[in-house]
Amino acid sequence: MSHSWKRTISYLSYLILLLSVLLYGLKYQHHLEIISRETYEIKGYFLFQSFFPIFIGGIFAIPSIVKNFLTKGHWKMNWLRLLILGLPFIYMSIIPILYFTEIIEFELPFSTLVWGGYFGADGSTTFNSITGIIAGYIVLTSIRKPTDIQ
Repeated sequence: MSHSWKRTISYLSYLILLLSVLLYGLKYQHHLEIISRETYEIKGYFLFQSFFPIFIGGIFAIPSIVKNFLTKGHWKMNWLRLLILGLPFIYMSIIPILYFTEIIEFELPFSTLVWGGYFGADGSTTFNSITGIIAGYIVLTSIRKPTDIQ
């Protein structure tokens, strides 16, 4: 089998994986939303709504992870990228988790962005999804095997 066919099959497999996770995840999120409306227990819905975009971001990082596994060398952590880019996006995406688990009992910085105080109710779910996807991608791509070109 030629290299272009292998690449085509790998891209199609990746597409099927991504779409399957996305469709089943959104279906499950809708199921949780219905249950939360019937039982008034919204914790599960908000927890899934926070973790699912992070998981999707991790799936977007799969090509980079595979490339790193195939590269020779030692694993390194890009701490600067993780702290400056990753930490703020992780924080923004887990604010609902911190709120519902009652780990922190005071007003969280930037929590109005997530809860719709600034962007409105529809904008807050979009904001949470985008920050979660970015957080999942940044965390997983911050661990890599650097190529030492001399």
